[in-house]
Amino acid sequence: MSKGVLGVDVGGTKMTAALATMDGQVVRLRRQQTQREAGAQGGFATICAMVGELLKEAAQEGLRVMRIGVGFGGPVDFERGVVYLSHHVPGWENFPLKGELERCFDIPTVVDNDANAGTLGEWRFGAGRGVSDLLYVNIGTGIGGGIISGGQLVRGWRNLAGEIGHMTVKPDGPLCPCGRKGCLEALASGDAIGREGSERIGQPLTSEEVFMLAERGNPIAKRVIDDAVEALAFAIGAAANLLNPKRVILGGGVAEAPEALLLQPLRERLHHYLLPQVAEDLEVVRAQLGYDAGIFGAIALALTDVEAVKGGRDDGD
Repeated sequence: MSKGVLGVDVGGTKMTAALATMDGQVVRLRRQQTQREAGAQGGFATICAMVGELLKEAAQEGLRVMRIGVGFGGPVDFERGVVYLSHHVPGWENFPLKGELERCFDIPTVVDNDANAGTLGEWRFGAGRGVSDLLYVNIGTGIGGGIISGGQLVRGWRNLAGEIGHMTVKPDGPLCPCGRKGCLEALASGDAIGREGSERIGQPLTSEEVFMLAERGNPIAKRVIDDAVEALAFAIGAAANLLNPKRVILGGGVAEAPEALLLQPLRERLHHYLLPQVAEDLEVVRAQLGYDAGIFGAIALALTDVEAVKGGRDDGD
């Protein structure tokens, strides 16, 4: 019997589950809208329903599922597989997601936050292929990140490595959702760009609308974008000087902005903050997985765990 894995992406707006082969090819896919009012128990029931369906289809396809990988939209205790909380759905506080899934399906399960999963996904299947040192920065509603160093995901002591969104860029800057002032997330996330654009232009605007106005030549919108790019350059430059990556990958909705407004000026501004040797041959690129980043990240999480324990606990090899 051939082997495969299951990936599950648990987000604030949707949940996705996929059955994949050991080389990451998706065989079957399920998507469900996240019912926030159903809370954690409803979310867990949805996850179990999707996993159960895919396990039946795996048997029909002749695939033995070796691992379930879960990328969760919120902080996670990686070692125990316990969700600390969800920023979008109530009731997930201290939820033992790994343990509950293993109890239900008797398949080894690994649970991590969606930023780490997304980093692994881009590294294995997207813009990070072929490099062993990279920095992934996801710029959406908030800002998250992840680090691959020497071909390994860097987790840190409490699985919090890569939190570039909470690097202080402007100590007297706007309040961040984390409770501190001047974090990168408070200056350059999609929410921050929309907020600044709305305040300066005097009408409610989303980040997408601010970019559209800037592209049409609106000087105030252009300044809002320039300020966000400067904050990104400062934070990414500091991280790159510390980590010396070969490639910086920008993901998330904001990273889909026109290159002339975001990637091009960011590359130029980075040189003001980078050591010359760090800047040499450093690549700053857009992520490739797009809408599927979450699910491919979960698949990568499962595959990476299988590889990490091979030769350790018995997986029937």
